[in-house]
Amino acid sequence: NYGPNPVVVPIRSVEDHQPLPGVTVGDLGPKFGFNAMDNGFLLLDHVRVPRLNLLQRYITVAQGGRVSRPKNVDPKVAYGTMVYVRTQIVRNMSQVLAKATTTAIRYAAVRRQFSGKADKRVDGESPVLDYGMVQHRLIPLLAQNYAMFATSQAFAAHYAESMAELNRGNFGPLKELHATACGLKRWTSDVAIHGIDTCRHACGGHGFSQFSGLNEFFGNQYPNIIWEGDNYVLSQQTARFVLTQVNALRAGKQVADNQTTQYLRAHLPGGHLPKTAPAFTQMPVADLASNSEAQLQLLGFRAASMAAELADSMAAGQSHNRSLVAMQRLCDAHSDYIVASYFRRHLRTLAPASPLAPTLNKLATLLFLYVLEQHSADLLRLTVGAFSPAQISEVELLLAQVIEEVREQAVPLVDALGITDLRLNSALGRSDGKVYENYLEWAMEDPLNREDTGNAIRKQWFEKYYKPVLHAAKNKRDARL
Repeated sequence: NYGPNPVVVPIRSVEDHQPLPGVTVGDLGPKFGFNAMDNGFLLLDHVRVPRLNLLQRYITVAQGGRVSRPKNVDPKVAYGTMVYVRTQIVRNMSQVLAKATTTAIRYAAVRRQFSGKADKRVDGESPVLDYGMVQHRLIPLLAQNYAMFATSQAFAAHYAESMAELNRGNFGPLKELHATACGLKRWTSDVAIHGIDTCRHACGGHGFSQFSGLNEFFGNQYPNIIWEGDNYVLSQQTARFVLTQVNALRAGKQVADNQTTQYLRAHLPGGHLPKTAPAFTQMPVADLASNSEAQLQLLGFRAASMAAELADSMAAGQSHNRSLVAMQRLCDAHSDYIVASYFRRHLRTLAPASPLAPTLNKLATLLFLYVLEQHSADLLRLTVGAFSPAQISEVELLLAQVIEEVREQAVPLVDALGITDLRLNSALGRSDGKVYENYLEWAMEDPLNREDTGNAIRKQWFEKYYKPVLHAAKNKRDARL
């Protein structure tokens, strides 16, 4: 068994486009979304192809049937193609979420409802973006969106460096690259797809309209959490890699130096949890929020602790199947650390006196606090350095404060994402803020609303459906007479 290898298999005749002998092919029918792309079924019955149809850069089949590989080639080199595709998904998801956050935040800034209910006093009714529940749903998504853009660029550079090493015959970085790609594909697509739906809900009843630009868009983007590796399956790839590194540290083996092993070595001496709590777990939350290095240490320690605990459980006999849920959590914790690390690394490229730095650093802090708030159970159950309930309360209060501060820059921040009105395709997210004027203009394009066709359509419906019912009694009397 030489594993899966790419082979070019002709499906249809170039003469009449009919399926070739032994090939049965067809369309699978309509889907939830993305219907512009065909998805089909394929059955191959004793189909043979020439030996040269095998793509033979990393494996060769001689005329006599002997299989060989070039020396020093890792059989997992085919992962490089999968990693490339996942790199593109990470990049695409940042743009996908940008469309949703732009639409929802612009609309929430224009839409007004109720007077005197928000903390911020304004004349007349308050913009719905001033309400805490709307802010809590949308502003963290904005921070995640900016983190995605930074991550996509940093990971693309990481991929290019690793591929350069691979082309020089060094396959060492490939496993870590693959594990990181799996985790980031899961993280970015989960955040983006659920983020689109959150933005759609935040737009209220108008979000349900096709004019919002978010409904068909949601269906078309949904496959990203499934294709190129279902996200629940991909998490196992990432978790297994992290666990392998932990077990190697415990066995005293040498491990490669990469962003995963760096935080594992820093927080797990000999692959085990430390005896005493690290200082950063005992810091006041306000101090954590102002210390970017401590933030990364805490996120790395959270992931390392979860990895050590899961490694202990599996070493004690816990089956792989019983470990799958914990693997999901470990993958997410690992990816939270990687994303935060990439984000902070990207922010360090700003000029020291950049006027953008304060706002963007506040976004990074917001993302950190949001991760702690959403995964507070991970902090409370740490074997060493567990957070106290009081610290969790501090996180929640400070998160709400930072969200309110970022709200003041929310509209300029989505404008800076640069999504044109043409690409946005939304009446709600217009850059000029003329939501209702544009919505009504689009609605009047409906044939039922146009003067040239509307009256004819209504007359046809009236004669066929309404009139027989409205005049049923009269018709009966006329019939008796």
